[in-house]
Amino acid sequence: MLDDPFDGMAIFVRVMEAGSFTRAAAELALTKSTVSEAVRRLETRLGIRLLNRTTRRVVPTEAGQAYFRRARNALEEARAASSEAGALHEEPIGRLRVAIPEAFTNKVVAPLLPDMFAAWPGLQMEFVEGAAPVDLLEAGVDLAIRIATVLDDHLIVRRLGSSRVVIAAAPAYLSARGIPRHPSELPLHDTVGFAPMSWGHEWRFLKDGEAVNVPIRPVVRTNAAETLRGAALAGVGLTAIPSWMIGEDLARGELIEVLADWPTIEYGIYAVYPSNRLMAKKVRLFVDLIARRIRELGLDVSRPVAE
Repeated sequence: MLDDPFDGMAIFVRVMEAGSFTRAAAELALTKSTVSEAVRRLETRLGIRLLNRTTRRVVPTEAGQAYFRRARNALEEARAASSEAGALHEEPIGRLRVAIPEAFTNKVVAPLLPDMFAAWPGLQMEFVEGAAPVDLLEAGVDLAIRIATVLDDHLIVRRLGSSRVVIAAAPAYLSARGIPRHPSELPLHDTVGFAPMSWGHEWRFLKDGEAVNVPIRPVVRTNAAETLRGAALAGVGLTAIPSWMIGEDLARGELIEVLADWPTIEYGIYAVYPSNRLMAKKVRLFVDLIARRIRELGLDVSRPVAE
């Protein structure tokens, strides 16, 4: 008998992934009646209906869909815990393939590489860099670092920190064109926009907890975050850019933050894992290292503001 609640949960998840009791039973090497009974027992235990059965397929109820998301993540975490417990003596070796924004690699990850390779000489890193998110399974990556406000709920994620967007420009530009005191003044300024996101044509601020979108007039639009920084340093115009990219520039006075009293939308920094893989030790160690680096950067430190 399948009386363990985790057995019923695992069978339900497999039924959802397979799309039918018959296929799930074949994959689990169980009879269809055993699979059906396990799901029925789970529904009875929970006191809710998870699936609507038809002759050809199963359709989740709203409660079933919500339970599926949670259950799948819980099972992945349980499997990862078992895997890690059995791999305490493994060394982090082999290739670690990471999808990551290029600017994040340059500013956050690259400084860690010498010490990382000294500690883990058997590890090889491969970075798949770009601003646009990739399909983890199709790209064959072990994990991805994503900076976003919202992620798909089917992904397994770990939040590592926050990314604050600041509005900044070179002192020469501000001397020539003036310092904006209100977002409504932005259309009067030259700007550098980030093309892969809505920041290429409008900037988003928070007012009384509500998002306020302000159109901009970009003289440069780019899909490379480093170009945002370079153009701003050159005095091209205002740019909206993550604070961790320009912390040193702000500290040296080469860029000045403006509109600091108008907070922008905050983005989370996430490690994202393929949902059908166990977490290898090298993945966990790498993510832990990145998490420590993010804490060291102090992203919430106040920055100099234009007078």
